Amino acid sequence: MICSCRCMNCKSSFLESKGFLADDGFEDIHHTCKECGIHFNHLDGEQYEICSVCNYSQTK
Repeated sequence: MICSCRCMNCKSSFLESKGFLADDGFEDIHHTCKECGIHFNHLDGEQYEICSVCNYSQTK
């Protein structure tokens, strides 16, 4: 899945993306910013420190 998202935090377009089929049956996508490291949902803007969908775990 390709989109033109930018990071919610630093506005970078350098994102790693993971598309998946959500529980509601619709395609969804999560992004991890390669610049500042936040992980967020493409559609609702929710940020995650830990994400079981993508196996993301924020390291501090």
